[in-house]
Amino acid sequence: MKLKHLTLLLLLSSCSTTIRNFDEYQKQFLSKSKFMPNKENLEGKAPKIVVFALEQNSNEIATQTGLGDSLANNVENVLSKNRLGEIVDRKAAAKLQKEIQLSEMKKTGSYKGPIVADYAISGAISNAGFTSKYSSGSTFYNPQSRQMVSIPPKYTYSADVAGNLKVYELPSLSVVESIEFSAKKSRSEATQQEGGVSLGGLQIGGKKVEGAKRDDSLVRKAGEDAINDIEIDVKNFFAKKGYILEKRVLDNKSIFKISLGSADGIKQNDKFEVIGQYESENAITNEIEVERRIIATGSVSDLIDPKTAWVVIDDAKKAETLRLGDAVKMKYKKSKFAGVAKLATSVLEQ
Repeated sequence: MKLKHLTLLLLLSSCSTTIRNFDEYQKQFLSKSKFMPNKENLEGKAPKIVVFALEQNSNEIATQTGLGDSLANNVENVLSKNRLGEIVDRKAAAKLQKEIQLSEMKKTGSYKGPIVADYAISGAISNAGFTSKYSSGSTFYNPQSRQMVSIPPKYTYSADVAGNLKVYELPSLSVVESIEFSAKKSRSEATQQEGGVSLGGLQIGGKKVEGAKRDDSLVRKAGEDAINDIEIDVKNFFAKKGYILEKRVLDNKSIFKISLGSADGIKQNDKFEVIGQYESENAITNEIEVERRIIATGSVSDLIDPKTAWVVIDDAKKAETLRLGDAVKMKYKKSKFAGVAKLATSVLEQ
């Protein structure tokens, strides 16, 4: 019964952003924001991003597995998969990488070379390890099945990876985002024997074959899991930004057209924030300042074109405050089922 209720709830939630009878919605007047986007803003050109191999800090495991390059490739995959930016070949930005390393040492600086990207991603591996553990086999009697149960001896291998990513804005080389990552990956295999006789879980005679001294693939997979775990953080930083273009109303329901579409990687039920800009007077200096604040949240509907989409605002009252030209930024959250799936996978790997 609970499963049926859960299924019904999921169906209802997926249908809440389905817009029916679109032709009956009437176009409404929208007041303009004082800070209207220009043509370049509306085009929403994806930023150019270069991802450098992470510093391995003389870690033996990281060096022998090429983990720094592997992690950089994982980050590039996240950016490409979610259409968050145009990837720049890191080999074409060698001078930039050296200046980033120099700025890290001096804790200041700016890039004066050719601007090959809008952002650079670098970072460092703080830990990379590999362990091997042997578990001897056993045999016991199961009174329920009235049978002897044998558990063969095995080796369990574990790899763990940790570090951080830094996002640099160019040409200032300012660190605008720092994200820590970590993950652990494991696998097990039955112990091999040379010679002797095996009786269930009991080995008589023979020689135990030693387990693996290293598993580069397992280390790299741990690194891949670590980057996948921070995918939401990367997506939210580089999330596409669009603008409110139009408003339509049917009865008491308002829908809005935004300058983001399927070409930007957005899908039905994706969440977003509407960010308004307002002028305010500084009480001390009496100077006019521009304040940015979240004025509403909402979800993408089923009406999505390559460059535009219709969206639904969560709070009907806040929908009345939206203006033509207000910014829309996608907001991602980690799925509640992702942790459960990861746990189930790790259990199966044991």
